[in-house]
Amino acid sequence: CWNHTDFDKEGKVRETDSLRSISGFWLDDCPAFWRLSAEKMVTIKKKNIIGMTLVEIIVVVSIITFLAVLILVAFRSQLFKGTDAKRKSDIRRIQTAIEEYEKDHDCYPLPQVVVCSPGTGLVPYLSKIPCDPDTKASYYYEHEGVACPHWYRIYANLANVNDLDIGKLGCTNGCGPGSSYNYIASSPNAPPGTGQGGDGDGDGGPPSGFYGCRSGICVPISWDPTRPGPECDPNYQSTNCYNQCPNPGNECTSWK
Repeated sequence: CWNHTDFDKEGKVRETDSLRSISGFWLDDCPAFWRLSAEKMVTIKKKNIIGMTLVEIIVVVSIITFLAVLILVAFRSQLFKGTDAKRKSDIRRIQTAIEEYEKDHDCYPLPQVVVCSPGTGLVPYLSKIPCDPDTKASYYYEHEGVACPHWYRIYANLANVNDLDIGKLGCTNGCGPGSSYNYIASSPNAPPGTGQGGDGDGDGGPPSGFYGCRSGICVPISWDPTRPGPECDPNYQSTNCYNQCPNPGNECTSWK
């Protein structure tokens, strides 16, 4: 088995017959298991030379794509949970400030106090009213329809639609004006918030009955579904805007 080494003119082992020789040694006189092992080595060598087949490349690419999708989904889920945690924290801070405001004024604030731009309406109870982390708009503030409200509700939309709080709050099918929200917080004495299913007249249209101050005059304003909410802040659900329009600081300003 070791006596048939063949060399070329340059002194290198000849490998012309790869099925019969390996590393320059002829296999005719070797035991069968040696020949089998040698043939396997040659097969592996050929496979390494050829490289990956098209099917193998497709399989590898498919696996990488599948793993990338899983990572992206997990990342988006954690991102949603993070922004939703901020929304809940923001609303709790606003609620705390509103309750302190009520203790000093015997009324909950009107909407112009609870807007996030410039966001100083609740000083000294809250140094800056936070905006929604995604839309950068004020959280929608609803109150008893009088000039001195005795209850309020604050609405938001959670990005993670599987958040357990949505079901606990009765917002699985939406809540608030137009059933546009899936998260609600309110004063302890607020009546239950329910979805209105549109504008309340049965035609499935957007919520109506919102007003804002324009050039010192209280005028109807539209509902913006991209917010979702009234098109500007502060907004009121009173045809006279609770007589807040003479104050230039209460001009209804676009949330965008």
